[in-house]
Amino acid sequence: MGIFMVVHLIDFHRIAVYEVGAALISVLAYPGDGDEELRAGVHASLCHHALRVLCAIEEPDWALSPQLMKPLYALRTPDEVRKDLRTLQRRLRDRMAAGRMAIGFLKKAVGGMTELAGGPSRVSINQLVRLVLDDTGQIDPENVETRIWRQSLPAIHIASTIQVYLQLAEPEMGKLGLKLGLETFLLNRGAIEWVVREAELCASIIEQSPHLPIDPTRLIRVRLADIH
Repeated sequence: MGIFMVVHLIDFHRIAVYEVGAALISVLAYPGDGDEELRAGVHASLCHHALRVLCAIEEPDWALSPQLMKPLYALRTPDEVRKDLRTLQRRLRDRMAAGRMAIGFLKKAVGGMTELAGGPSRVSINQLVRLVLDDTGQIDPENVETRIWRQSLPAIHIASTIQVYLQLAEPEMGKLGLKLGLETFLLNRGAIEWVVREAELCASIIEQSPHLPIDPTRLIRVRLADIH
């Protein structure tokens, strides 16, 4: 077994679904060793945002009835929330680009097709960087590797799993006139559980594939607590 940086245990019995989703998203956006303070602030802003969404979609009496919540979330200022969510969108864009790159490596590791739709047949960082160049808003491929790919590596298994989820779910959601967004991974317990389980599977593939350009000892592990 490898030695992993940290394990985040997710227990739906102890915290609300939106807190779990906020934890998953904030870890994805801020996976670095020195990101704890920023991660905590973004987590609070995401919970604040989730409560506002719940107020909008729940029955009118929901906001008027006593609810269990941490005051920290309600006390987050509008300026703090706007700033955090604006930065978060850019970081999540970068993670999704890195996740798309990682899918190519993961397919190769499990013996799947190495040719991606509209993309390269040779799986290398240089080739995959060019595949996602338009997604990143970058012009220089080297910037994608250094600023996006490398900085995403601790959470690359989560990023690639969310990319797969989006690819699988978006066509069906589109038929219903619905759109997947940040709120899906904040409020949908089924989506959160699927991502966590599949991310663990991706982490195990990375651990067992020594030739991938991903160090398994750097991965942030996220696991579901035993619900039985």
